Amino acid sequence: MDTLVSAINWLILRGADALWAVWVAVSAFFVTLWGVIDGILNPVLSPVLAAANPVFTWIGDVVYLPLDAVPPWVGLAVLSALCGVLMLPVFKRFSNQAAIGRAKDAIQANLLALKLFKDDLGVIFATQARLLWAILRLQRYVLTPVLVAIPIMLPVLAQMGTRYQWRPLRPGEEANVRVRLAADAAAGADMELTAGEGVAVEAGPVPGGGQVVWRVRATEPGRHELQFKIDGATIPKELVVGAPGQRVSEVRPGRRWTSLLLHPVERPVPAASPITAIEIGYPDLDSWIYGSDFWIITFLVISMVVAIIFRPLFKVRF
Repeated sequence: MDTLVSAINWLILRGADALWAVWVAVSAFFVTLWGVIDGILNPVLSPVLAAANPVFTWIGDVVYLPLDAVPPWVGLAVLSALCGVLMLPVFKRFSNQAAIGRAKDAIQANLLALKLFKDDLGVIFATQARLLWAILRLQRYVLTPVLVAIPIMLPVLAQMGTRYQWRPLRPGEEANVRVRLAADAAAGADMELTAGEGVAVEAGPVPGGGQVVWRVRATEPGRHELQFKIDGATIPKELVVGAPGQRVSEVRPGRRWTSLLLHPVERPVPAASPITAIEIGYPDLDSWIYGSDFWIITFLVISMVVAIIFRPLFKVRF
């Protein structure tokens, strides 16, 4: 009995080690793959996003202008529904509607066959195989328009994130301002922060770990400018004080395309500067509907429900 238990334990341990080795290998593969993809995309997308982001931000400001008078959840619901409707013609244009129809018909036919021939084991196995193949075909036909829609939706979601992921500081509220430095920059770089009316510098600079940190306190509502002076150059960063729903820029990004995609409001930091990014620790927006991290769930639910409701009007199958 003890020998059997020992053998089972040995198998469990060896199996766990094997699974862990596979996981490490797969993780390393995808990290390497992403590094290659990022190295290819960054020199291409970084200048494109740097040029396009001001246009996207201007469009976002225009779209949100009539929504400033309503609660944030109303604006989120309206834009989510609008995106759900606008994606229908995109989906129809870039999908093979006839092939999707045939795949869905095949799924329904095979499901019916499973009910009719449930006592014939051979027919059941053959029908299940055809059902699986029809499902895979359907996923393939749906994937193409989804891949087309992703680049369209990412700038939209980035603009929405500037309104719902964070909220502005309230008068009297404090926040940390973090300036990230390049690897070859001096840890104790001679840097100065100047804040105009509406913002008071409470503490700092505190250098260390490749960054310099200040603590600031908001005193008056408005859009204020922080100015960071280093190596004879001045780099500004916007700080917003006011009510939730206003556009805020948590990060003035560097030249990475991923950072430019997620933080589109402010222009990237000059390439020659030892500063790689400037971050403000804005508070999260508290809400189970339109608050930080929850707004994207609300967006997906509303947009998909609206798309399902309106798809007969646009004669779209998915």
